[in-house]
Amino acid sequence: MSKLTAARLREILGTGEIVGDPYRLVTGVSPPEEAAEGDLTFVFSKKWLRSLSQVKASVVVLPYTEGLTPSSSTTYIMVERIEEAMIRLLSLFIPTVVTQRESVSPMAFVSPLATLEEGVRVYPFAFVDDGAHVGKGAVIMSHVFIGRDARIGEGVLLYPGAVVYPGVVIEKDSIIHAGAVLGADGFGYVESQGRRIKIPQVGKVRIGEKVEIGANTCVDRATMGMTVVGEGTKLDNLVQIGHNVKIGKHCAFAAQVGISGSVRIGDRVLMGGQAGVADHASIGSNSMIGAKSGIAGRVPEGAIVMGSPALPHRVFKRVQGALTKLPEMVKRVRALEKALERLKDERDGY
Repeated sequence: MSKLTAARLREILGTGEIVGDPYRLVTGVSPPEEAAEGDLTFVFSKKWLRSLSQVKASVVVLPYTEGLTPSSSTTYIMVERIEEAMIRLLSLFIPTVVTQRESVSPMAFVSPLATLEEGVRVYPFAFVDDGAHVGKGAVIMSHVFIGRDARIGEGVLLYPGAVVYPGVVIEKDSIIHAGAVLGADGFGYVESQGRRIKIPQVGKVRIGEKVEIGANTCVDRATMGMTVVGEGTKLDNLVQIGHNVKIGKHCAFAAQVGISGSVRIGDRVLMGGQAGVADHASIGSNSMIGAKSGIAGRVPEGAIVMGSPALPHRVFKRVQGALTKLPEMVKRVRALEKALERLKDERDGY
C-alpha cells in the first residue's frame, strides 16, 4: 500500500493527539515485539506501556499517557479508545480480496435460470444452480457451489470451496470462509430392528446479516423448519452447528465448538474452544461458556460456566482447587485408616 504519515493516520481516526513528528511514514503493521522502522503498531498492555523505548515501530497508537515524551525515531498517537482505533487503522492494510474485474468468468457455470444482480463477481470453476439468486456486489470465488433456489444477499463474500446447499439463505454483508458447508443434512436417525434409518432432512438454513463463518465450519439444515444463525454472530473455524439450532445475535464461538440439534442460544453468548452443547439445551443471552465445557440442560441468562459437566465458574474454581489437594488427602486418609486399624488391634488385645 502507499505510505501514510502519522498526521494522515490521525486524520483517518478523526481523533487523537500526536506526540512527535507528524510526517513520520508507515508502510506496514506489526505487533509491538516484531515492529521495525516503517511499521505501525498498537500498545494495549501495561507491560508495553512501561517499555515504550523497546518498541521500534515508526508510529505507535496507544491510550492517553501522561508525561509521554517524543522519541527521535517513533511518533505516538494517543487515543481514547485504542480498540476502535486499531480496527479502523488495520482496515487500511487488508490485502486485496477481489481481483477479478469481469462479472462472470467464462470458466464458471451459472445457470440461465439463476439471477445475478448488478456488480456480482463469479470466479472460475464456481457453480450457481437453477433458481439461485445472488444479490448486488456479492463475490463468488473459485470452486464455490451454490445450490438450487439458494439466496445470497447483497455484498456477501464466499471464499473458495464454500458449499451452499439448495434453499439456504445468506443475508447481506456476511462472509463465508473456505470450505464451510451450509445446509448439509442434519444428523437425524431412528433405530429400527438394529439398524439406523435416516430421517429426511427437509428444512433450511438462514444466515443473518453480517455473520462471519470460519473455514471448514458446518451449519446443518433443519429436519423441518429452519436452522438460524443470527445477525452479527461470528463462528470460528471447525465449528459444528446441528439441525434446528437457533443462535441469537452477536454471539461468538471459538474453534471446535459443537452444538447438538434443537439447541436455543440467546444473544451475545460467548463460547470457548471445544465447548459442547447437548441436544435441546438452552443458553441464555449474555452468557459465557468456558473452553471444553459440557452443557446439558439450561444455562441462565448472564451466567458464566466452566467444566464438564458445566458448573458456575466460582464453583468450578473451588472444585479445581480441591482436586490439586487430592493426592495429599489420599495419603492422609490412608494414614488415618492404618492408625484406626492399630487402635482396633490394641482394643481387641492383639
